[in-house]
Amino acid sequence: QRRVRGPNMSRFHHTRQGAGSGHEDVIVNYKTWDGSNWTARIQNGRFLHTKQGAASGHEDVILNYKTWDGSNWTLRLVGGNRFHHTKEGAASGHEDVIANYKTWDDSNWTLRVL
Repeated sequence: QRRVRGPNMSRFHHTRQGAGSGHEDVIVNYKTWDGSNWTARIQNGRFLHTKQGAASGHEDVILNYKTWDGSNWTLRLVGGNRFHHTKEGAASGHEDVIANYKTWDDSNWTLRVL
């Protein structure tokens, strides 16, 4: 199935942990804090989130995700292609161009915004 890139929609580059190369897509399939499966896109600088199996979703400036060790983190877009990450309960976080996340099958992936 080909995903169509809409106006002002960002693309992601995904790389599986340990892989030498990856792929591009307009979506990211990720696990959120409660372990449920969600899909997100970035359009006009905001995340469009849809829960697996849902017909519609919601828009937000943050994405709550599980990182490789299973801990809960929140990311926000900073500029067009950087993230600000904050661990659940932490007062401050850090910026990076990547996010290490768990996908629907619990495998570890890294994404960056192109």
